[in-house]
This record gives sequence, C-alpha cells and structure tokens, in this order.
Amino acid sequence: MGPGQRVIAELSVLEKALSKSDFAAEKGPLEAIVRSLRPMHLKSLDDLDLNTRGRLITTLLRVQRQPKPALPEAGAEGAAPEAAASTEAAPSEAPAAEGAAEGATPAEGGTPAEAAPAAPAVDPAKEKHGAWVDVMALVGRVWRAAGDADRSQAAFALSGREPAPEPEAPAREERRERSERPERGGPGERRERGERGERPPRGERPERGAAGERRERPPRAERPERAERPPRGERPERAPMPELTGDWKEQATQLEAMGRTRDAARLHERNNGFADATRLFEAGGDLKSALRTALSGQDNDAARRLVGTLPADQIGPTLEKAGAYELLMEHYVAKADFENVARLYERARQFDQAALAYERANKLTLARKAYERARDLASANRIRGMEVKALVERGDRLGAATLLVAVGQRREAVEVLSPLPPPKAFHFMQRLTLEDEAKELAQRELARAEQEQKPAGRARWLELLGDTAAAAETWTQAGRKDKALPLYEKLGGEHLPRAAQLAEELQQRDKAIALYTQLNDSAGVERAKALPEAPATPPADSKADAGDDADSAASPTENASSAGEQESQ
Repeated sequence: MGPGQRVIAELSVLEKALSKSDFAAEKGPLEAIVRSLRPMHLKSLDDLDLNTRGRLITTLLRVQRQPKPALPEAGAEGAAPEAAASTEAAPSEAPAAEGAAEGATPAEGGTPAEAAPAAPAVDPAKEKHGAWVDVMALVGRVWRAAGDADRSQAAFALSGREPAPEPEAPAREERRERSERPERGGPGERRERGERGERPPRGERPERGAAGERRERPPRAERPERAERPPRGERPERAPMPELTGDWKEQATQLEAMGRTRDAARLHERNNGFADATRLFEAGGDLKSALRTALSGQDNDAARRLVGTLPADQIGPTLEKAGAYELLMEHYVAKADFENVARLYERARQFDQAALAYERANKLTLARKAYERARDLASANRIRGMEVKALVERGDRLGAATLLVAVGQRREAVEVLSPLPPPKAFHFMQRLTLEDEAKELAQRELARAEQEQKPAGRARWLELLGDTAAAAETWTQAGRKDKALPLYEKLGGEHLPRAAQLAEELQQRDKAIALYTQLNDSAGVERAKALPEAPATPPADSKADAGDDADSAASPTENASSAGEQESQ
C-alpha cells in the first residue's frame, strides 16, 4: 500500500471519530497521517494526487472547524486542590495509625501495612479541552507535512502552541551519534581491554625494483580562475499567516485586504464561489487557476477571455482536461481543425455531424463510416463514389474495386478493372472472387487470340482457364517446347513420356535422367546420360510471340502480382 492509500485509509478512521466529536480518538489517525506524509517530502499540496488532496483538505478543514471546548469553572478548579490536600493529609496520618497498630495482627482487628492510596480525581472538561488542543497541534503538523505553511501556522495558532521541529530521520540520527562518539584509544589502551598478546613484528618490505618505480607526473596546468558570482540578495521572509476571524466570507475579505488574493481565491473556490475565485486568481496572476474556476462556474465569457492568454499548444489539452467541450469545439473550428471537430462529435455520438466534419477535412473513409453509423446510406454511397474516384486517380484500381465489391456492386468493380491490361485484370478479378467475370474475360481474350492467330497468347489463356493439356499442346505447336515441358510434367501419368522426350530434345540432361528413371526406361536413361552437361540455350521468342507477350497474360507461375499492386500506366 502506497503512502497516498495509507493517508486515505487513516482519513476514513478520522472521519468516524470526527462524527462522534471524540477528540481523543482523532489523535491516533492524525499522527498516522503525519507519519505517512513525512517520507513523501511534499513541497505543496499539488504534489499529492487529486483524490488524496481533495479528501485531505476537506477532512482537515472539518476537524479544524470543531468548536473549542470551554475550560472548567473556577469553583471546579478550587475543588481539585482541596481534594489533592485531603489526599496529601492521608499519608501523614498513616504513620501514627501504623504505630498504633504495630503489634496488632489481622486477627486482632489490625489493618494491613500495605494499603493502596486513593486515585486522584480527573476533570472531564479539562481533559476534553487538552485533547482539543492536541488535535489542533496535530492538524498543524499534518498541514506542515503536506507543504501548506499558511494553514499549518493557522492551526498552531488555534492550539496556542509553538510548532515543534520535525524529528530527524533515523539515518541522520545514527550519523550524528557516530560523530559524537569519543575517539578510541591507542594500541596500548586496546590491549588493556583484553588479554591478547603483542602482535609479532612484520618483516621488512622489500624495495621496489626498477619496473615498480613510479614515473613522475608532469605538473598540471593551472585552472583559469572563475569569475566570482555576485552575492545573492537575501530572500525576504514570508510574513506568517495572521489569525483570521469570522466565517469564510469574512476571512476571504480579510485575506484580500492583506493582498493575499490567491489564498482568498482558494477559500472562495472551496466554498463554490467561482466568480470571486476567478476574479482573485486573475488578479494574483494565476491564469490557469482562474480558467479552472471560470469553467467550474460555467462562466464561458471569462473562460473565452482567459483561453486567449494560454499558449497555443496548451489550449486543447487544458480544455479537454477540464471537460469544456463547447469551448474546445469553438477552438478547433477557429483553427479549421475539422478532424478533431469530428472526433468530438463522435464522442457525443452525433455521427451525422461527425461525418460532415470528416468530409470537410477530406477524410473520406472516416466520413463514409460515420454516415454508415448514422444510417445515412445515401450519403455513405455518395462518399464511397468519391473514394473510388480518388483511388482511381491515384492509380489504385484494385482498392477502388474492393470498395465496390464490398457493397455488392460487381458490375461497377469490373468496369473499374477493365482499363487494366487483361492479364492483370484477370488476376485482380480472381482475388476479388469475381470468378464468373474473370472466366468471361479469359474466354473473350482467347477468342481474340485465335482470331488474330497468336498461338502464344492462346496457350497462355488456355493455361489461365485451367486447360493444361490443351495449353501444353498449343505451346508445342508454337515451337515453345520449354513452355510445354513443365505443363506435361505437371499433368503426369500418361504425359510423362512426352515430358521426358521434350527434356531430351531440349538437352536438359538432369531432368531427362530423372524422368526416364521415373518411367523405368533404361534405354532413355542411357541416352540422357550421353547428353552434354551444359543445358542448351532456350529458343528465342519470335516476333509473333513477342507481340503475344505484350497483349496476353503471363503464366501464373511467372507473373503473380500482389494484392496491393497499383495500375501501371
């Protein structure tokens, strides 16, 4: 448990005793609070967290306002000495009585010699008054431990006692005790304490050799003398807090007359007098506190005026911390910071206004989502159209089509992808699960390749449509055995002999050996081993194939474009 939590726990105990006006029970928790606050080394109450500071101030002020018990009257005070005199007279008569009954035994009617004297009477009124004085002195110690010297002096003034110095820390006391210990005696004295014999003499230390000799250090350069600082002026001592009279309003008036405007402002603030507190804080130059009290009192005119005195980077956090969202909105609108305006509207769950602000800030995605949360579908579709247009202008047709497919606008998505090269459009349609549209595009491009007599383009589109056997045959007819070989190998089964034959024709020695071995064709293996180790150069593309490469799709294993790839114009 931290010091702040211990203070709160003791405050709960103190409040219970305060409700019963039991001064004796209040002293224990007050002493515990002093012990908890002292290790924190607080310079002011502001160093405490908000919850602990608020509860501490409230409870201590209630304790300090308790009425002072009346002292006992003079008659009661005179009775006490008489009682004391009677108790003093009793012992003087005791020796005579003891002498008279010296030889008597208890059986003879004598009294025991060891008779207990009567306890002196205690005055409850005087005891209650002393407990109240102790409580006020403890309150002063608590204020002093919390760093509030003014309230501490006021509490000590109520108790009528002078503030005692704080006890030093145990470590500091231990250091002081060490410094005050007498010096130990010499060796002779130490030997007198015990019966230890003399220590035998040590052997002589051998002289150092040449290697152990120390080299002489060069003399240090003299340091330049520092310019002497001008002497500081003595800080004027702060005048002690005078004793205040009357209720809190009269005390605030007295503080204001003495020039203690901030103390008077704090007194008004504690009693919800926010207008006077704002005026006094501003007069004392504490503009942040003046803004706080103006916001607490909902004085927006004064708050607007005080906001202008803050640095620009502190206005937003200060108003947000104070919860002044109306003024914060005015501040963001004046700066044309519509994104933060939209966030404030979202916090208030006004999604239609947030969408308008996001749209004005050109945050189209956030504006569309806000319109959707406001169930304004017409505006959401309008913003989506603007998003699609912006993405197309930026070159991200895949992102634009993704937005359209998400709301079921498949035809519009195909129209957005249509200007792309057919291979890229085909792959994007497959990623967006537009299978029917992708198949239709592939068949259309296949028919165009056949009409234009482009075998390479036809083979590629057959491969994309999944007709691997027809694609392999078409590649073979086009003279591209290197393209047909992996397709026959992929088909496997009855197509493996054709793949092995193509590998042998292309002089791919290792692949031909592996395929003939897989087919258990020993003659083929021997022919493959007779091939040269260096692979043959693949045939160059013809002009027709080069044209097909420009207009047709690449195979999926060669040109797999990523989902976030943008259009290449």
